[in-house]
Amino acid sequence: MIHCLQTATLINGIPKAIHAGGTVTRCSNPLLCLFACLCLLLASLAVPPSARAEVPDPAALRRMADQMTDTGILPDQIPSLSRPSYMPVPDAALSMDDEEQVFVARFPGAIRIYPQRIMVYHEVVNEEFDGMPYSITYSPLTGGLVGYHGKAGRFDTSFGVSGSLLNANTVLFDRATGSLWPQLLGMSIKGPLLGAKLQRFPLIWTTWERAARTYPDAMVLSRSTGFNRRYGTDPYGSYSNPNSYYHFQQITYPVMNRDNRLPPKERIAALEQDGQYYALPYTAVRREGAVDFTLGITPMVAIWDRKLATVRVFERVAAEKTIEFFMENDKLLDKGTRSEWSHDGEALFGILRGATLTPVASMDCMWFAWSAFFPDVQILPRQ
Repeated sequence: MIHCLQTATLINGIPKAIHAGGTVTRCSNPLLCLFACLCLLLASLAVPPSARAEVPDPAALRRMADQMTDTGILPDQIPSLSRPSYMPVPDAALSMDDEEQVFVARFPGAIRIYPQRIMVYHEVVNEEFDGMPYSITYSPLTGGLVGYHGKAGRFDTSFGVSGSLLNANTVLFDRATGSLWPQLLGMSIKGPLLGAKLQRFPLIWTTWERAARTYPDAMVLSRSTGFNRRYGTDPYGSYSNPNSYYHFQQITYPVMNRDNRLPPKERIAALEQDGQYYALPYTAVRREGAVDFTLGITPMVAIWDRKLATVRVFERVAAEKTIEFFMENDKLLDKGTRSEWSHDGEALFGILRGATLTPVASMDCMWFAWSAFFPDVQILPRQ
């Protein structure tokens, strides 16, 4: 079944085996063609109605697929990890530098820390908690960090690295159908699940010293992956080195759109909802402390988390009210009650004590990649 879904080719919705010269011809193997048709029908049904309703022009997605860059790397030559080994924070600290970049994921009943120097060699970690699949994805060339629920259409699945790029961004494939998904886009641009969308979950980008202090009981991705890699080094340089790829402003691979409103590799928190796309530069959110905005119909706030030195985004609705935030004396307060809030989105003191905000799955990435996908992206806070 999976083989059929991956290899069947369509022309105007008709399997290629029964399409020739614009007319339908008799198939040389009717049983094979019938089987292919049934597979394609099942694949289309695998896309939930809600996802199909949001599908953009399929021709636009196919044009995206046509612009993918073939790097010469084959699928799985960059090997994803599935349910790998972890170690406690004290053990991991023996091989970690304080300023080493790490990614933090909160799962049901568990917190996991993923060192960037391991992720750069694998790009995807597939996990499962309480029977639910999750994928932690990282695209080194675009600094893209995105968490996805492991469900493609109606299939529970894991993801691998295809070896292709779009806007220099890693293109993933799901192992259920072989459909292709640019990591930042989170939408299939080729394959049986064309136009289907993935559901994100929040990840936190910070440093080892900050993560270990904040989450001392977390478990850390082990270097014992079963692969022979130089996990102590990064082939692209270092985020702490201003002369590395991560700071050098040249764009290495073709992009569909260039936008000079920000430096190409400016680090942003990227958001998309209801057909609107926003970019929140880390430098601006840090300067403001808190930025209120509305994405689609959802009021949100971006907060500079001083403890983790990162941007956190929440829906700013609590106690059935829309909250407006501001910073005063390094404290996060709401304008209505002046209750004090933590950077985890919880009211610590005041009338709203105990109220919590819902986290939003923003994405870390470089400006050039997000604006290449979405030329009409809005930058916040507005200047």
